[in-house]
Amino acid sequence: MTDQPDDQSAESNDDDRTGRARVDRRRFLIGAGAAVAGVAAVLAFGLRGGRGKSVPLGPLSTVLSDFPVRSAESAPPASALDRWTIEVGGLVARPLKLTVADLATLPRVGMTRDFHCVEGWSVDRVRWAGVRLAEVLDRAQPQAAAGFVTFHTFGGLYVDSLTMAEGRDPSVLLADSLDGAPLPREHGGPVRLVVPAQLGYKNVKWVTRVELTDHRDVGYWEQHGYPVEAPIGGA
Repeated sequence: MTDQPDDQSAESNDDDRTGRARVDRRRFLIGAGAAVAGVAAVLAFGLRGGRGKSVPLGPLSTVLSDFPVRSAESAPPASALDRWTIEVGGLVARPLKLTVADLATLPRVGMTRDFHCVEGWSVDRVRWAGVRLAEVLDRAQPQAAAGFVTFHTFGGLYVDSLTMAEGRDPSVLLADSLDGAPLPREHGGPVRLVVPAQLGYKNVKWVTRVELTDHRDVGYWEQHGYPVEAPIGGA
């Protein structure tokens, strides 16, 4: 079963993304300030994460590409993709362990949204497809005390969280498709979080664990000065 896109008017037949990336001068200046603070903190930490892993943000030159790649950890090796699983646990009545094939059997949805980065660049009309996070949460049966959802990556370095209400928004996906093709590794494949209403650093790549908690886990970049809530309108 495939749901209709959430925003039909935003759909487009973009076979070529060239020219879709753009820079918002105001947000670029705001984002640059936050980025400088965050990068300075990382540099002070020796370009290392809390577990001693390097932080390959990627060259700033990628901002000039059709969909810039900015990551705080390396993409997983190709050998990991065939055995990819997502564990859903914490404050749930029914813990889950889902393979990519399992996700493909759940009701799917496609949507087209602009993607916005805190650094000030955006990509127009990105077509995502996948499974609504709410669908997965419902199957795990959250306990009454569960008020937040935390997302963990394959590399173990990156983490971020949403409130339960934010996670249940119909636009929030565990996405496995980008512009009609399998989600590339550099963009978070095989599965990433997509939160269209919030800036890019809330859109966690390479999700392998979803944990329901009774408290807010502070995200990777939020530990370096970024705001915990990152609504597009507040950028």
